Amino acid sequence: MNFDLSDYLDDLRRHHPEELVEINAPVERDYTITACALELEREGRYPALLFNNVAGSPMPVLSNLFASRRRIALLLNLDERDLVEGWIRLSQRRVPPVPSREAPVQEQIFTGDQIDLGRYPIPIHFEVDAGQYITGGVVLSRDPDTGVGNLSYARMQLIGPAAFGVSLHSRGDLWDSHRRAALQGRPLEVAVLIGPHPAIALAAADRIPPDDDELAMAGGLMGAPVPVVPACTVDLHVPAYTQMVIEGVIENAANVDEGPFGEYTGYASGRSTRNVLRVTAVTHRRHAIFQDVVPGASAEHLTLSKIPRVARVFHQLKQAIPEVVAINYPMSGTHFHCYVSMNKTMEGLPKRAALLLFGLDMFAKLVIVVDDDIDVYDEKEVLWALATRFQADKDLFVVPGVLANVLDPTTENGLSAKMGLDATLPLNAREQRLSISPAVRAAVDRLLQDELPSAIISRFASGEPE
Repeated sequence: MNFDLSDYLDDLRRHHPEELVEINAPVERDYTITACALELEREGRYPALLFNNVAGSPMPVLSNLFASRRRIALLLNLDERDLVEGWIRLSQRRVPPVPSREAPVQEQIFTGDQIDLGRYPIPIHFEVDAGQYITGGVVLSRDPDTGVGNLSYARMQLIGPAAFGVSLHSRGDLWDSHRRAALQGRPLEVAVLIGPHPAIALAAADRIPPDDDELAMAGGLMGAPVPVVPACTVDLHVPAYTQMVIEGVIENAANVDEGPFGEYTGYASGRSTRNVLRVTAVTHRRHAIFQDVVPGASAEHLTLSKIPRVARVFHQLKQAIPEVVAINYPMSGTHFHCYVSMNKTMEGLPKRAALLLFGLDMFAKLVIVVDDDIDVYDEKEVLWALATRFQADKDLFVVPGVLANVLDPTTENGLSAKMGLDATLPLNAREQRLSISPAVRAAVDRLLQDELPSAIISRFASGEPE
């Protein structure tokens, strides 16, 4: 394995062609790429999109790659239903990166006055956005004290031929490394990876301790070391088979206007740390692919950021409460709603699970706990349980004034109320849920296949409306 995005896309073409849609018609760089992904999502479709003819661009643009849980499961060789627990297993492994004799990412090198970021297809995603934004860039840096590598995400607004306005408002490892580098009187060297292998992008979305290296984690996810080469102008080693790398430094002073930008809440946010990234080199492959992540409350933005976080919350929750069966953060609730199913053995256990989840995840502000006969990935089932197993006067509780995510537009001074809903049956309940046996379902499936027209059965099987 050489951790090549191009090879990964070729594999999708050969073995899972339904997962990749290639658009060869001319498209505009701004708005159109985002709109295509969101329109397909509105129809319940989530393919990766490769735009081969973007106006004014020397590169095709890949978007929506992480919109599908199934695609992520395929990448990791997992069953989709095992994605959360499987992530926990795979993310424990570490395979450190290794030096590479080849450096495809440096087939083209631009430094100094040669740098012109305006020639690349960095899109404007929404009309409210302040400008062109890199959304799929994985920021590689090193801890200024320990030298341990780190992968993070940061929103990056193009503000000049060789500069970005950057916001580090998530207050993660990248923000802390920059803070400590500034205390030492030096900028933070970074390399922004555009189009790395998907395993590297997924590892960057996880939150692991600062003394742990996400490149080693990516190697663990795939069971092979990531090949790396020295960067051209900064003291970092970059993945050799990445499509494109933007090298530079995040300056000490925070003095540039950045934003607003369409965030995962579905609203534009002007909140920013106002940092500046000065670009010192741009390198890329001769036939590079530019990767974009659909921003806003899109399936791609939410799925990419949620898979590692949800897995860790589930793991910690299940360690404390083994009766927990599954959790799901539905798209309808962005990062703020969570559904939990459990094998209820004691009254009060659902409330304990919700309280613990609030402590584990500052994003969550509404938790619905259901019995284990409810599929938490089917929102219709969860709402049915809420309608038939919940009474507000005894099954609802509110915890006021809890630390929350600052991008939630309803928070006040970073605080939010948290609400738990117990939609489980009482242990002494006599109600019996209606069901159809697997044998009868199988017989009916055969009957419908024989008797219904193929066009109707195809729509029936896919869940599309008549």
